[in-house]
Amino acid sequence: MYENEKKTTQSLKVVKQQKSDKKYLLNIIIILLITITYTVFSLWSDLPDVIGVFSGAAATSTPDYRVLLIILSLIAGRFLIEGLILFIFARLYTTNYKYHRGVANGLVGQFYSDITPSSTGGQFAQLKTFAQQGVPLSIAASIMVMHFILYQIVLVTFGGLSILLNLDQFAGLAPITIFDVKFPVWALSLIGFVINLITIAGLFLLSYSKKAHSFFINKGVDILAKLRIVKKPEERKEKLYVSTENFRVELRRLSSNFPASLLIMFLFVVKFILSYSVTFFVGLMLNPELYGVVNYLETITKSSFLAMITGFIPIPGAAGFAEYFFEVIFAPVFLNDGAFTKAVQIVWRTSTFYTNLLVGGLVTAFYRSSMEEIVDESGKIQTYDQVKSYTFEERDRSSSTMYNTSQLSIKEIQRRLTPRKKRKKRDEDEDLK
Repeated sequence: MYENEKKTTQSLKVVKQQKSDKKYLLNIIIILLITITYTVFSLWSDLPDVIGVFSGAAATSTPDYRVLLIILSLIAGRFLIEGLILFIFARLYTTNYKYHRGVANGLVGQFYSDITPSSTGGQFAQLKTFAQQGVPLSIAASIMVMHFILYQIVLVTFGGLSILLNLDQFAGLAPITIFDVKFPVWALSLIGFVINLITIAGLFLLSYSKKAHSFFINKGVDILAKLRIVKKPEERKEKLYVSTENFRVELRRLSSNFPASLLIMFLFVVKFILSYSVTFFVGLMLNPELYGVVNYLETITKSSFLAMITGFIPIPGAAGFAEYFFEVIFAPVFLNDGAFTKAVQIVWRTSTFYTNLLVGGLVTAFYRSSMEEIVDESGKIQTYDQVKSYTFEERDRSSSTMYNTSQLSIKEIQRRLTPRKKRKKRDEDEDLK
């Protein structure tokens, strides 16, 4: 597929758009409208009680707003860790990349993820930001694919362990009622988990099983096209091929940097814990007497369940749904106090989402990321998948070299660890060959 398309990043460049793209502004307006509508509907009859929670009139103890410093530290820590992850990835290729650039890039990616359906816009925005920061597009594409692989592995592992170690809590999630029909919330969480699991497991399977690769990409897409589930089957086959080949190439690169991969996976775990800890500290801030009553690990677990649900909702920022499902999932945690749960939800959502929009939006404006596009030598605008396709051969060669070099290093380490007598005999045998 790539024999007739021998192109490198020299054919691609980042240019200014002639006109601004208004779709992101529209998405932000949609997020705000949905959130305002839900908030008005949710607080219509509970507003005095919710205000009482913030003022301390609705509890035996007054809120301790000093805890807000811990909450802000958790949010800042999440930004800083994401920046560190991108910094480590970039420093695998260049010694010139600075840590603050990684933090800025992470904020840009978070901003676009929050304002695009199913968080689909973040990776391409980060790719363009890397290019603005002086990182070659082939390296930037490698970083984003490797970032996706390790993030997805940690996400699935974290979610799977949350379910397996807390089956009682998972099965006990309260159902929701829509048009007099009850839907189990645990089933929605499970759907989100399965989608993420299929994504990463499917890429592993397609990348390393030729039979599965041939069946799913060729016959599978054709079958779905006949059932009118998939439109433009050839285009879908091309995207699947690019995705699986990129996954294979970058997984080989990750295996050649195993210590760095383990470190980055650990950082992802820390990032999840920081993000999922916000709810616990918001509860303590609004009512310090909950210390010892609310279980910290339970809030981590249920935050993970909530993330599984909101992750597959195709609305920018999962606006409205995130707030609603938070109240459903955490009501039992906060002793089924509706007004208190809504108050916690407001602070949680502001801390974990709208802070992203505000800070990420400011950084994005500074980088002017919305005014950038990647074009080929003819001036045609390229999508994220097309950029990965353009740079594939270049990245394939570099990952092969890196993998072979790492294998040679491993063999040299093994040789040095071999006792001298055995090593001497083995060298003599190799000389005879």
